[in-house]
Amino acid sequence: MSKKKKVALLCDYGMDDAIATMYLFLYAEQFAGIDIVPVAGNFPLKQTFVNAKRILTQAEKLPEHLRIVDTSCIVQSEISIPEIHGKDGMGDLLPKDYEELAPVIAYDTWLEQMDEDYIIVSLGPCTVTADILKKKGALPLVLMGGNISEPPNYGAYEFNHGVDTESFAECVKYPHRIATLDTCHFPLCDLNRIEPEVSGLLGDLLNRYKELSRERKEQVCGVYDMVAVVYLIHPERFGVEISEDNDKNRLSVLKYISDKPII
Repeated sequence: MSKKKKVALLCDYGMDDAIATMYLFLYAEQFAGIDIVPVAGNFPLKQTFVNAKRILTQAEKLPEHLRIVDTSCIVQSEISIPEIHGKDGMGDLLPKDYEELAPVIAYDTWLEQMDEDYIIVSLGPCTVTADILKKKGALPLVLMGGNISEPPNYGAYEFNHGVDTESFAECVKYPHRIATLDTCHFPLCDLNRIEPEVSGLLGDLLNRYKELSRERKEQVCGVYDMVAVVYLIHPERFGVEISEDNDKNRLSVLKYISDKPII
C-alpha cells in the first residue's frame, strides 16, 4: 500500500474555493492530513482567513488531521469581487460567527515542516504557491488557473493568472496539472447542465453559487476550483494535453474525458 499524501490546499475563499474544500473533505480519509492555506485573491487575506474558519464551523464533519496556515507574512494583492461571491465571499450564506476548530500554524514554521509527502493544490493567485516552490523545490502540483482558447475573465487573463502573472509563470515551470477555463467549461462540469445530488453545506454552497451565476446571466456555471480537486480525487476522469497560452507559458492542461457529471 502506498503511503498516504498530505494536501496543502491554497484557497482565496471565494465560494468555489469553499465548494472545493467541502468536496475534498468528503474524501479526507484518503490523505494523511489537510492543511488549509488561505491566500488573498477573491477577497483580502483577512477575509479569506476568517472565511476558512467559518467554513470549518459549519462543516458537518472535519478531517482528523487539519490545520490552517497563516500566510500574512507574505505581501499579496488584495481584491474584492462581491458580485461573484457575495459581500463576504461566501455568498452571504454562512453565519458571521465562527469557532476556532483547527490549529493555526505560522507560514514559516509550516514550511520547515513540509516534506516530499505533500501535494500542493493551488486554487487562487499563485503568489504564495510560487514562494513554496522556490523554497521547497518541486512537489506534486495541481492548479486552477489560466486559459488557452476560452475568453479571459480578468482583463486579458484568467483571474488566478492575472492577479500575479509572474508567479503564475514561475509555478507552471514546475511539473504540474492545471484546470484552466477550458477544462472547467466542459459541458459535464457546467452546473446549468447537471443536477448534483448532494446535501448539507456542500449542497447549500452549490445552490447559492448557481443562483449568483444565474443572476449574472452567465452562459456557463463552472465551479472552477472544484474541478482541480476532482482531479486530485478522480484522476482517471481526466486526460492531459500540453498547450501554450498567450504568454507562452507551457501548460499541462487537464481535459475532462469522463461521461459522468463532475459532481
